[in-house]
Amino acid sequence: MYSQEAIEVLINRIGWSELSSGLPFVLTPENLSAQSGKKFNWYHSLILVDNIYAAVPDTEMSETDFNAYLSDVRKQAVLSVLTSLLETYVDYDPENDYSQIIITRPTLFDDAIGYSVAIKMIELFLSTTRKNFNERSAKMSYQALKVELEGAKNDNGHFIAKGIIFKLEQSIKKAQKIIFPYKVIVNSPSVW
Repeated sequence: MYSQEAIEVLINRIGWSELSSGLPFVLTPENLSAQSGKKFNWYHSLILVDNIYAAVPDTEMSETDFNAYLSDVRKQAVLSVLTSLLETYVDYDPENDYSQIIITRPTLFDDAIGYSVAIKMIELFLSTTRKNFNERSAKMSYQALKVELEGAKNDNGHFIAKGIIFKLEQSIKKAQKIIFPYKVIVNSPSVW
């Protein structure tokens, strides 16, 4: 269990970057806000608002709709990370309120949120039907984007390149170790 306040703290941790401003409009201050100082393009260089605007299904998306879309992507990523990190963990207690740890240690969630958004945006790039995105896709092919997402393994099953999905899983495990510390359980009779 966690409060809406805790969710809002995480939503505002990472912002969108306007490094290449080829948009016909500006982003809202809420979408640009990044309390951690991090931007989503730090997690993957293709996660620029220009690329996202070029990949969304609606070719004539208005400024209001696009800003709402970006806000929704951030919110959904936070909710997804909270579910993956807390609610599906074996030691999660639904009666315990985890809001305080979320509010006091929000950096635990930054990497998982950033990688989650990067994965969703690359999946959008892979599945877009927009023709103009092909010219703006940073000259990356479908296979290269799949390697970016999933990584690559050799014939023995060892990673040659670790993808963003692997990085997301590792960031979730790292945060879970801190939130749910390992409990030493001794199942042995007394020996003295």
